[in-house]
Amino acid sequence: MRRSLSRTLLLAMLSAALVVPPGSSVDARYGYYKSGWRKYPKRYSPRFRARANPNRVAIQTPPPTPSAPPLPTRPQKLLTRDQILATDPARLERLGGRLIVGFDDFSQVKPLVEKKAIAGIFITDHNVRGRKAQDVAKDIDALQNIRREQGLPRLIVAADQEGGYVSRLSPPLKWQPTLGMLIAKLKTNDEREKAVREYAETQARELERLGVTMNFGPVVDLRLGTPDRNDGETRLFWRAIDDDPYLVAKVAGWYCDTLTKFNIICTLKHFPGLGRVARDTHVMAADIKASRNQLELSDWVPFRRVMTEPGIATMVGHVRVDSIDNTTPASFSDAVINTVLRPRLDNDGLLITDDFSMGGVTKSRDGLGGAAVKALNAGIDLILLCVVDQNFDILMSALIEADQKGEISLARENETRERLKRYVFVDDRELPPAAPVQARQ
Repeated sequence: MRRSLSRTLLLAMLSAALVVPPGSSVDARYGYYKSGWRKYPKRYSPRFRARANPNRVAIQTPPPTPSAPPLPTRPQKLLTRDQILATDPARLERLGGRLIVGFDDFSQVKPLVEKKAIAGIFITDHNVRGRKAQDVAKDIDALQNIRREQGLPRLIVAADQEGGYVSRLSPPLKWQPTLGMLIAKLKTNDEREKAVREYAETQARELERLGVTMNFGPVVDLRLGTPDRNDGETRLFWRAIDDDPYLVAKVAGWYCDTLTKFNIICTLKHFPGLGRVARDTHVMAADIKASRNQLELSDWVPFRRVMTEPGIATMVGHVRVDSIDNTTPASFSDAVINTVLRPRLDNDGLLITDDFSMGGVTKSRDGLGGAAVKALNAGIDLILLCVVDQNFDILMSALIEADQKGEISLARENETRERLKRYVFVDDRELPPAAPVQARQ
């Protein structure tokens, strides 16, 4: 009897010892109070006791890990390249007429040109490395001959020849500094204009040797921040012209005006501006935190002053403008394109995206296919895809699928067709022998 009472008393004391002190929390993973005031054998741990009597000890478990975002729904079925090229020819021509694609070898894009599946090509360093300019020009001309035989407008031939760090075609073309380096030591506008126009004419003649009709420049993002800004491959500080938006606008205007006289489209980049962006949209999306008023008074000044001139395109980047649309990158944001770019900046010029194979698009919640559908429906005229690989198949599968369901805006398509007619890559036979189209405009 005495032994039984002793055992009961001992159990009561142990139970009292295991009551959680006020303000303490129990870490059931490790079997001790987080306050560290007492440890206990495993068989008296809260986890053990809760299994025996769930009402006696309340265990604070960590919150559940949030589930991963749903996978992009476009396309629901991935088509093969052969299936894409075998789709309805009229549909393929309409959708393909919104794409400019890069490639490793000219043999990759020839079937796409033959099937009218693209609007243009993007040539860069790995297309020209180790080759003579005349050989590259010959390959481009062969593709243009196919277009002429088809009775279609000239193939857009785009390049990324900014100068300096981004001189993708040098060699074989002549290397030039950036526009920012060019004007750095010049003091007056007269000196700057003379230097910029001479620079642009040299560059235009070089691009003309290859058959380039569109150049992705100038960079009109403002030079904000410091030289050691951590923006990865973007390296915006070294590519930008200046931090003064009005000087940037003047330089860009002189440059573009000169290029258009050679029937080469210049492309302002990268709207809505990368000057305030520290992250690299090559690998991830990025955000602009500044207010709309701040952006309109500084970052957007060069775009507003130059983009409305004839023969100029604007490249839209993969950054989110938090004050307008904090969920979708500008390159496929209906809000950014249709509340800022088109109406507020009075821009009815061509809009082309930055490379859609960048992480800012492929890692977005819409995915590559969903982003492409949104971009075209928002009013983007041309989507740039720098490499013809599986990304082309994903993108085209999504567009074909959406078009079959009636989800591609035909009104936007017609608007793009009308815009393209105003630019230099209309049918060669319509070009006057003397004055370029843009020069007359």
